[in-house]
This record gives sequence, C-alpha cells and structure tokens, in this order.
Amino acid sequence: MVEEYKKDGLVVLAVNAWDEDKEILQQYVDQNKFQQRVLLNGGEVSDRYGIPNKTVPTVLWIDRKGTVVDTDLGSGNVRRLEQKTAKLVALR
Repeated sequence: MVEEYKKDGLVVLAVNAWDEDKEILQQYVDQNKFQQRVLLNGGEVSDRYGIPNKTVPTVLWIDRKGTVVDTDLGSGNVRRLEQKTAKLVALR
C-alpha cells in the first residue's frame, strides 16, 4: 500500500509503543524487513492519540491537517486496512 499510494501523499510510520531500546528495536525492524520509519518514543504518541493499553496493531489515518479521520484497533486485517486506505485517499 505504501508504494501504491505514495503518489497520493500516503506516509506510513511505525510506532514503538513500548519504548524499547534502539538496539532491540533495530533487530525487530531488520527481522521483519520494515520499510517505514519507526518512531522510538512511541509511548508518548500512543498516549497522545488515546490508544488504549497500547493496543497493537493500531492504525490511525491522519489527514494533512493532523486530524484522526479513522482508526483500526488491534485487528491487523490487511484487507480492511487496504479498503479504508483506498476510501480515504479517494476522498482527498
């Protein structure tokens, strides 16, 4: 999805909700072949956006104004994520 919607301005960030050490996080990123940027102090981000109990995975769709326009808490359902992304990109 990142490549498909890059031209539309889609940016994907991963958030380290548990604030693990950089070295531990780097191992996880390497093992899982993450392509996106990862925020190191994600606990603060989780708190700021009201993510309950640091539910993982949580996806927030945030528009260019910084407003959360949709959420997906804990499902990780790729098809649903693709559908929501396509819908929101079409609305811009």
